[in-house]
Amino acid sequence: FHADPHPGNMLRTPDGRLAILDFGLMTQVTDDQKYGMIEAIAHLLNRDYDLIIQDFVTLEFIPPETDIEELRKELLPALSNVFDQALSGGGARGINFNELAGDLALITFKFPFRIPPYFALVIRAIGVLEGIALVGNPKFALIDEAFPYLSKRLLTDDAERLRAALKYMVYGKGNVFDVDRLIELLQAFESYVDVRDSEPIGPEKTLAASSAAPSLSPSSSTTFARPSPSATLSPSPSSSSSSTLALR
Repeated sequence: FHADPHPGNMLRTPDGRLAILDFGLMTQVTDDQKYGMIEAIAHLLNRDYDLIIQDFVTLEFIPPETDIEELRKELLPALSNVFDQALSGGGARGINFNELAGDLALITFKFPFRIPPYFALVIRAIGVLEGIALVGNPKFALIDEAFPYLSKRLLTDDAERLRAALKYMVYGKGNVFDVDRLIELLQAFESYVDVRDSEPIGPEKTLAASSAAPSLSPSSSTTFARPSPSATLSPSPSSSSSSTLALR
């Protein structure tokens, strides 16, 4: 992936697509690392900090030869403090990743942490993109924007680890079915499909759309009805309007 996505390395094409320039700073992440990041987000959403310690091993933050049980005694309270503070502003979706990375960096001085090279570039890319987005929209939340793609991977990927992550997302560490979380995943997946299937918006279409529809109604998105114990989950009737993504 491109690890230096600042405005000088990106252009919006006349037909509304994203053109990426200057591939001088690139890196790769393995499937194991991708699955590990998804698992860590699932554990973070459920505030299961004990499992996040194991995620740190999977993601190469903690050397595999480390005595995890001994480390857990001191690290778990420190992680709980950092993540509880990060989640206090509206849950995982309100996390500011630049601030969280800074707080986690302080922990690395006390515990046997190391920042793997690939993740240093992940943090760099996330920090740049989050900073650009916050300038345009102070209410931007990275996990909110990433959640549709995350739900797509969880609901459609056949990898055994992602099957397990999906079950964990829906049932949590208490192994209790969470219908609200399932509905949330389905709505996010629908959002992903809407954006994926929409055509890039060029200047002419953008102008025409802005003249014909100055605002979007909140009721234009599909909603899911809460199922009764004997019901199946199904979409309720809604407008056929779909969201589109344009780079402006």
